[in-house]
Amino acid sequence: MLPRFICLLLLWGSSCFGFKSFQQRIPNGDMVPHSCKPNFLWHGLGHENELGGGARNSFGMDFAAAGLKWTKELCEKDSDGDGRTNGQELGDPNCTWKENSTPETNQGLSHPGVCEPHDSDLCKPKNTWLNCELESFKCDAIKSPEVKNVTIRFPNTSVPNFETNYFCMTFDLPTDGDYHVIAMTPVIENKNVMHHILLFGCDSDKQGEASGPTACEMGSVQCNTLFGAWTVGSAGQCLYHEAGIRIGQKGIKRVLMQVHWNNPEMRDDYSDSSGMTLHYTPKLRPNSAVMLMVGQWYLEIPPGRERHAESAVCSKEDTHRLLTGPIKIVRALNHMHYLGREESLEIIRNEKRIAYVTNETTYSYDRPKFVTISPPLEIQPGDEIKTTCVFKSKNKKKTTFSGRGTSDEMCLGFMVVFPAENLLSRTCTTWRSLSLTKLYRDLNPYGCNITNFFNLSHPDTRPLLEKLENNCKPFSICLEECKEVVKEVRKHPCLSGDVGKYIVHRAAQMFNGDFPRFLSLLQSCDVEMLKDKQVQRLTNNNESSGSVSPRRHLELIVSFLCVTLILLI
Repeated sequence: MLPRFICLLLLWGSSCFGFKSFQQRIPNGDMVPHSCKPNFLWHGLGHENELGGGARNSFGMDFAAAGLKWTKELCEKDSDGDGRTNGQELGDPNCTWKENSTPETNQGLSHPGVCEPHDSDLCKPKNTWLNCELESFKCDAIKSPEVKNVTIRFPNTSVPNFETNYFCMTFDLPTDGDYHVIAMTPVIENKNVMHHILLFGCDSDKQGEASGPTACEMGSVQCNTLFGAWTVGSAGQCLYHEAGIRIGQKGIKRVLMQVHWNNPEMRDDYSDSSGMTLHYTPKLRPNSAVMLMVGQWYLEIPPGRERHAESAVCSKEDTHRLLTGPIKIVRALNHMHYLGREESLEIIRNEKRIAYVTNETTYSYDRPKFVTISPPLEIQPGDEIKTTCVFKSKNKKKTTFSGRGTSDEMCLGFMVVFPAENLLSRTCTTWRSLSLTKLYRDLNPYGCNITNFFNLSHPDTRPLLEKLENNCKPFSICLEECKEVVKEVRKHPCLSGDVGKYIVHRAAQMFNGDFPRFLSLLQSCDVEMLKDKQVQRLTNNNESSGSVSPRRHLELIVSFLCVTLILLI
């Protein structure tokens, strides 16, 4: 009896939790869109439950009949009866895909177990089990009779026919009293494009930028206090009972709302008027809360990887500078995009992890988990906050970088903390190994005065440009004398290590002034200098060992020929 029970338990467990491994046996198995929830993915592809487990859908039954393998017969079958083969729906129209290979395409995917369009006359009778309802919002505090609400939303606005769009608009908040915001709920008008909403508190109630929907960046100079957030899959935020976000006469009087519209089909017939409802009370709670953002702004994820990790640390030095006293975390949210698989936020004290703030081992971009932390978790000045993100790029053919589009990636964490007065900045993030707190707040971070360095008329940096101008020719041949000058100039603290990479990254976004020319001069001999290094490596190996292994000799020759070929193209 016991062995039979164990077998049944194992079978049940595999059907509930095994879909992650099954995804790898199906082309684009982790990228299939939900049939009736825009911007969601269907994670348990073979099940009626979109998260996996429970009854199988028609594709799941056919997959099981095929021995849980992708076969030519399964590929050519139309499991859901909507007129498209399973291969066509999953990006393998010619049925050539093999496990661990890259599918022919990842565009135009659809669910092979859901007849689509899901509400058509053909499909509606087949999809009686399909659940198109979103998560409901629960927050008992907003039921109190004294709680008021205000809704801020865009007027009906045309969505540009670009994949990624960020638009902002400012709104006045109630100023007839002193209030705490205790909950926020989204008002989503066009689910086909809405990706996320961020709210930023403004420093001055007199500034009038973005009085209507305007293309924008993240926040602004006047509105940079992260106030609240919504992302796909969330029903809203209900704040911890001892804290609220201060608005009104003694708090934030105006907010900037930023929306991210995701329009991958680049349609020009979409419009939207989404926004947020803020629930607020005159009965002030014991503490005022704010949102703290941590994470890594530079990501470089190679294609074809089963697992790739990135991390960032808000360092001891950072928390000493940003915290005037302890703060307590009451709520947290991880944020990556569709390659994200795992994310954690850790508090480290005296070189030891004292607690996880979040630890998601099955992260889902369209199933965000707002983690409520009770009792609240304390961060002290001198603690470290470590963010770790794990990505899977198995089906990617190109490197993925950090960026705002859903086809780019992010590695961020958001924490609601209190008391607000103990936190001097709402962000503690890094770029590669560099603390952005240090870069933005120090006069000479990492030995580099960035402001002076970008001003090439400054007496400390003008000589660098003159040396390059006198010895190098941009967009032309590489002069021998240029190589030595470049080596000397690159010893400058602003051009060394990750600081140098950050400077080049910033410079690449400049289109006017002297700095683009400076950069072109600095990089005019890059390929030739790489060739010189390969030659020197070959020479050093020959001299040090007397002989080189045939394999190593071949590697060096191939490297040399590749560089030479680049020079000839």
